[in-house]
Formats: sequence, structure tokens, C-alpha cells
Amino acid sequence: MKLTLGLVLPFALTLVFTGALRLGLGAERGARLAGAAVVAGFLIAWAIVWRPGWMPTEPFARIGHIALGAMLMGLLVDAVIQRRFATFIAAAGVVAVSAVASVTGTLTPGWPLPVSNLSLIGGLIALALAVLARLDRLRGDTTVVLVITAMVALAAAAIAGVAHDTPLSVTAVMLALSLAAYGVIAALIPLPVGDAIVLGAGATLLAIVWALAASHPAVRPALLLLPLMLFADGTARRVPLPKARISGLLFPVVLAGVAGLPLLLAAAVAYVTAP
Repeated sequence: MKLTLGLVLPFALTLVFTGALRLGLGAERGARLAGAAVVAGFLIAWAIVWRPGWMPTEPFARIGHIALGAMLMGLLVDAVIQRRFATFIAAAGVVAVSAVASVTGTLTPGWPLPVSNLSLIGGLIALALAVLARLDRLRGDTTVVLVITAMVALAAAAIAGVAHDTPLSVTAVMLALSLAAYGVIAALIPLPVGDAIVLGAGATLLAIVWALAASHPAVRPALLLLPLMLFADGTARRVPLPKARISGLLFPVVLAGVAGLPLLLAAAVAYVTAP
């Protein structure tokens, strides 16, 4: 039952929310704010399926808190500020708070922190900001950023599946399905990828990967391969496609195929390293 809900709810909710925001708020404002539907659809479905509770006592429960905080920050930038500097500030704030909470288990850790913790927090912040910066750079092409983010989520799902962690695996698939639902609407009605998606879905993906790394240290070598997927668009653009309208339909398939190669490699590495 949980598996069925996990596969149906995020796609259906995101589809409905995206359409409602776009149609209800109008062509300009609705399109700008519709990205919030991705994380909203994922979050509601995730809470219904897994019932994680209100307290983020462990990495899996913190996924929802990080997703909600990042989505709200991204939505604030999309709705009110709409400036590039605001994107950078919002990303830095989300990443810093999430890194501290993930490493220490609380938003208000006792200071001073051990050097090991500070080093880990600094490394997580640098890595997370690099990932978000890459997604931000890809956002100019809605198809590219949605496909790549969804494929990275599926790669995390595959690694979690190899580690026999069903909740994390299904959670990652749920995020991919929410992104896919937004992509369906975007294929019919032009929709941008705003900060609610770049920060919201990006931070959610990072939270899933962190939960996987924290719960299953043996698969960490496989997780190191996931950043390769963020550059799949360069290779996909070199694949010759027919000079016709069908090329617009073929390119997402080609891009997913190129991104799928590191996915398969990461799953194979996880199979070898996981007990």
C-alpha cells in the first residue's frame, strides 16, 4: 500500500498543484510561483506515506524539514525579491542551516564544536553550494534541469535500493515523480524553473543523499559518482537528432539515457561495497 501511494500521490498532487497555481494566479505570476508545487506535492505525499513525525530526530525525518525550509526560501525569492543576489543569500542560508542540523542533529548546537564537526560542516556546505550552483546554471532550459535532477534522485533511489533501505529509496523516487509531473505541465504550458525548484528540490535531493550517506556508510563511494550526472547535458547535446519537431521529444530521452550511465555505475559500485 505504501509503495502504491508513494508512486501515485507525489505525481498526482504536483500535477494538480502546478495546474492550479498556473491557472489560478495567471500567466505571469502563476508561472513564476508554480515551481512551489514540486516540493509541496512531494512533501504532502511523503508525510502521508511515511508519517515521520514533527521532530527531526534523525536524517530521514530531517528530509521534510529541509525540503520545507528550502521551498519557502525559494518561494520568497520567486514571489517578492526576484533578484540574483537574493538567490545566493537564500541558498547560503538554507545550506548552512541544513549542514549544521545534519551534522550536529540540532539547530542550536553547543559551541565551540569539535574541529572534526566544523570540517564536515564546511565540506558539506561547499559541496551543496556547488550542486545548487550547477542546477542554477541549468535552469535556463526547463527540460534539462528537471530531467537531470530527477535522474539524480533516481540514482539515489537505486543506491538506497541496493542498501535495502526501502523508505529512502521510495522517497527519492517520490521526488523524481514530482519533478516529472511539473515537466508534464511545462511541456504543455511554458513554465520556468524558479528558486522554489532549484533550492527546494535541490536541497531535498541533498537531504536524501545525506540521509543515505549517514545511514549506510558503505555506499558513500557510489554517492561520489552522482555529481557526474549534473554534466550529462553537454554529452547529450552532441548526440545527432533529426532536424524536425520530434527532436524536442527525443532530447529528454537522450539526456536521461546519458545521465543513466553514471546511475548504473553508481548502483554497481554500491552493490560491491554494500554489505
